[in-house]
Amino acid sequence: MKIKKASKFAKLSVATLLLSTSIVVAQEAPVSATETAPPAPAPVVAPAPAPVVVAVAVAPAPAKPAETASATVAGTKISLYGRLELNTAYETDVTNGLWSANAPSGAKGDAQGRTSLSIARTRLGLNLEGPSKEDEPSLKGKFEADFAGNSSYSNFNGTSGSNGGFRVRQSWGSVTFKDLGLTLLFGQTDDVVNPLDPPSVNPSSYNGAGNIGNRRPQIRITEAIGPVELAIAATHDRTYGYTARIDKDKADPSTPAVGNPGDPDYVPAHIGTDKAITDGDAPSIPAFQGRLGVKLPASWAGEKASLALGLGGLFAKNEAANVDDKNRYASPEASYMFGADLSLPIIDILTLTGEFFTGQNLSRYGDGSLGQSRAYSKDGGIKSIGWWGGLAAKLPASVSAGAGVGAESLDDKSKNNGKAESNMFIFGNLAYNFTSAAKVTFEYVNFSTDYSVFKNNEYDSSDNRSLNRFELNFRYDFK
Repeated sequence: MKIKKASKFAKLSVATLLLSTSIVVAQEAPVSATETAPPAPAPVVAPAPAPVVVAVAVAPAPAKPAETASATVAGTKISLYGRLELNTAYETDVTNGLWSANAPSGAKGDAQGRTSLSIARTRLGLNLEGPSKEDEPSLKGKFEADFAGNSSYSNFNGTSGSNGGFRVRQSWGSVTFKDLGLTLLFGQTDDVVNPLDPPSVNPSSYNGAGNIGNRRPQIRITEAIGPVELAIAATHDRTYGYTARIDKDKADPSTPAVGNPGDPDYVPAHIGTDKAITDGDAPSIPAFQGRLGVKLPASWAGEKASLALGLGGLFAKNEAANVDDKNRYASPEASYMFGADLSLPIIDILTLTGEFFTGQNLSRYGDGSLGQSRAYSKDGGIKSIGWWGGLAAKLPASVSAGAGVGAESLDDKSKNNGKAESNMFIFGNLAYNFTSAAKVTFEYVNFSTDYSVFKNNEYDSSDNRSLNRFELNFRYDFK
C-alpha cells in the first residue's frame, strides 16, 4: 500500500514539475543553465490551459520545397513540364501571321494597324528517364507539343483550324554510354547547327531575318571529350518547292517562260516541260549536319557560368526521288551552310549571345535565304549571309531586360524582282517576374525589309519597307 501511494506521489510530482516549466516558458522567463531552478510549487488539480501546452509541446513543421510533377511507370521516370503563354501584339501594318518576321512588301506606313492575341505557343511536354541498371547505358526521352500548327491569323486562338493547331515540336529518345562519352539520339529535335535564339519573346525567333535553325527528324551521334563536343546528324531532307524543267530538247508550246530576261534563272518559253516539285516528294538521300563545340568555365561571371563556342555546317542534295533515272528531274541546287555560335557571360548579370551563317537555299532551315530557294541556275542557288547579336541582363527587383539586332542579305546574283533582298531587325524588351515561374514582358521590335526592283535589265534600286511591332507577353512556366 505504501508503494502504491509513493508511486502516485511520484507521478503527481513529475506532472507538476512539467506544468510549472510550461508556464514559466510561456511567460518568457528563461532560466540560465548556471542558475538553480526554484522548487516545484504545490500540486495543481486544475488542468493547464490548452494554448500553453500546445505552444510548448508542438513546433511548426518546416515548409517542404516544391516538387516536380513526376511519376515512375515500369521503372521509367516521367516528369511533366510546360508553360501557359499569351502573346498580345499590335503591328503597324498587316502581316502574314503569328510568325511574321519582316515588313510586308505593301507596307506604306499609312496602313491600318493590326492587333492579335494568341495562345498558340502554350506548350506541354514530358521528360522521360530510365529504366536502366547501373551497368547499362542511361536512357532519356522527350515529347513536346504546342498549338502553333497553323500560324495564320485564322488560328490565333490555338484551336484546330483547317490545317490543325496541335503541333509536335520534339519527340525523341537517347542512349548514353557514360564510359565512352557517346550519346545516340533518334527522333525529332532541334537542328545541330546554330542552336541559339535571340533573348526575345517574338514568336518568329527572327527566322528569315538573321537567325537560322528549326526542328526535324534525325539520327544524331554526339561524342563528348572533356569540354569538347562533336555532333553529327543525318536528317530528313524536305525538298523545297520548285519547278524543274525537264526534256529541254523538246518543244512544248504550252511551256511559259520562267523569270524575266536578264534574271540569272531566266528560262525561255516553249522549251521543255515543267515538273512541279513539292514538299510531298520524298528526297533521294538524307541531309547531313555537324557541329564542333567547346564549353569552358567563365569564373569571372560566377561559379556556374560558362563560355560556349560552336562551329557547324550542313549539306542537303534537295533531289526528289524518281521511279527511274531516265525521267529524273533537272538536278536542283543543293543547300549548304557554314555557321558559328557564341554564348559569352560578360559579368554575373549580363550575357552576350550571337550567331553567324552563310550558305545557299536555306529556306527549309528556319526561313534562311530570306525564305527563298532556286532549283537550277547558271549562278547557283539563293546565296545569303545572316547574323544576330543579343544582350540579356538580370536587374534588381525581379526585373530583366534584353536587346538585340540582326540581319540577312542576298548576294547580287540571288536577287529576284519583287522579292526581299535584305531584312533587318532591332528589338528591346523589359520583363517583370511576379514569381520564379510567372512573368510579363513588354517588347518593341522594328523590321526593315528591302525588296528588289528590276529596271532596264538590271537591279539598280530597292524598295524599303518598315514595320513596328509592340508585344505584351505573359508566361507561366511549370515543371
